[in-house]
Amino acid sequence: MRAFLALVPDSSALEVLRAYQRVLMRERWAEQVKWVSAQHWHLTLRFLGEITDTQRLQLARQLNVALREQRIQSVRVRFSQPQFFPSPRQPRVIACLVESTPLLQQLAELAEASAQRIGLPPERKPFKGHITLGRARGDFPLNVALPFDEARSSFVANTVVLFKSDLTPSGPIYTTLDVFPL
Repeated sequence: MRAFLALVPDSSALEVLRAYQRVLMRERWAEQVKWVSAQHWHLTLRFLGEITDTQRLQLARQLNVALREQRIQSVRVRFSQPQFFPSPRQPRVIACLVESTPLLQQLAELAEASAQRIGLPPERKPFKGHITLGRARGDFPLNVALPFDEARSSFVANTVVLFKSDLTPSGPIYTTLDVFPL
């Protein structure tokens, strides 16, 4: 199964994200974006790729132990207004970037260590938190400005969620496999 570990925005953060997306969808280039539905918005801590059910169970044990030992109770996640990711010159994704905090970094490192303990290779890129609102298509115009002033919003995450991701022609289907309380 294809899987990932993530934090899920709460209802107030979802409203902020919906408002951002509504503004973006009115832009002249909006048809050049495959928009992500609100039910799929999340902050990926660690993409796992293909794992077996045995690995899933091992991961659950590893993560439960690590979270208990670290005593992480909740994580405040601060996110920006939408931005092009990885950069305005390479607008592959429109996302709200997440501020790196020591606690969020610690949580991402726990997810990484747990993934490696079940036999997954180390992540090649450093953790860079973001919540994807849309993906630019191949003919997306370059040097487009986004219609937002610098602003930040936040939410408090009380759980880490292990999702299964089934890819379909109409988009991914996410299924919650495990929830790990903080």
